[in-house]
Amino acid sequence: MTKTDFSIEESDMTIEEVKEALKKYEREYGMTSEEFLEKWKKGDAYWVAESVVWRGLIDSYSVLNGKKADQLEK
Repeated sequence: MTKTDFSIEESDMTIEEVKEALKKYEREYGMTSEEFLEKWKKGDAYWVAESVVWRGLIDSYSVLNGKKADQLEK
């Protein structure tokens, strides 16, 4: 998987596409989105471009599920 695989527009994605994109990040970085979100909140998410996109996907997934951002439920 290359870094360009992660250049996506989450605003144009379905919930299933967002879910699959989250799974790609989880496989690539060896952690769940929940674990990543905790690192983000602590300031430990140091992969700048990828972190911003991953966080955006988490927020998109939450909103598409009728939740507030940070309420990640799969």
